[in-house]
Amino acid sequence: MPQSLHRTWAALALAALAVLIVAFVTGRDFVRDVRPECPGSLVSLPAPSGPLGSLEPVYFDFADPTTLSARPSFQRLFDEKPGRGFMQSTRYEDVRVVWRELGKDGTVCTCGSLPVTLSGEVPSDLHLYRVSGTETYVLRGRNTGSNDLRALDLDDPTLRAFFRVDHRAVRRLHTDRIFTQHHLPALVMLLAMGALGVALFRSRRAMSYALRLHAWTPAVLTPEGVIESESGTPLATLEQAGMRRAASGPILVAPAAIPSGSLYRDMPVIARRNIAEGTHTRWAGATMLRLRDARALAIISTACTALAFGARLIAS
Repeated sequence: MPQSLHRTWAALALAALAVLIVAFVTGRDFVRDVRPECPGSLVSLPAPSGPLGSLEPVYFDFADPTTLSARPSFQRLFDEKPGRGFMQSTRYEDVRVVWRELGKDGTVCTCGSLPVTLSGEVPSDLHLYRVSGTETYVLRGRNTGSNDLRALDLDDPTLRAFFRVDHRAVRRLHTDRIFTQHHLPALVMLLAMGALGVALFRSRRAMSYALRLHAWTPAVLTPEGVIESESGTPLATLEQAGMRRAASGPILVAPAAIPSGSLYRDMPVIARRNIAEGTHTRWAGATMLRLRDARALAIISTACTALAFGARLIAS
């Protein structure tokens, strides 16, 4: 058994080392991809209290932001659903203005999103303008005819959103990047960590016998709660604590828990924590099975870790 125990420790140590190193690398890649550093953010502002100046039209982009210039790239996004009722008119939900740019890692990221409430309009009726000489933007709705470029005022009924672009770098969470094939190494690492956790649990159950219970004294527990030696000599009585009673039959007893009798008590009372139900043969067989399972799971964990690392190298 000592040799099997040492092999199990070696397999667990190797698997744990590999899992820790690769999990750190893949976890760092996952966090960096899911929370990229954007070049700025959108800050919603209260409605203006007076004229702001002339408005310059800003066109919504439909192309990939990687092909756009350095100016802020705004997109008009929404969910289109069939209408309900007799008219069956199309419904537009989750209407929003989104700023998408290239992040510091070279990938496209959403730097900001502002919800828009329509007022008897469709998304194509929304028009975006920039206040001349500033980083402030105005989103206006329908009925913006020939006076689109007039000064904005508080009483403008077409005002839908008023915001500015803050160019301070910020990290944003992108939930749409979590479940992608790019993070397959992280998923494999989760499997490796799960296998390692089960292996550690199985080995821990085996360690109690391999390190402690193997030296305990075989005995027999009678239905009356008396602990006898294998030859039938009474050794002690079992403490009857709690609702569950120990099953009668072969047990193992901690040698230090069987002192000699005293003047006031014929036999000592042994606490439940100092006995283990079963024989050495049964415990040894279960221990060897758990150690074997732990080694197999450690090997699986190491193999999954190698696959995750290889997938990361291929993806990069």
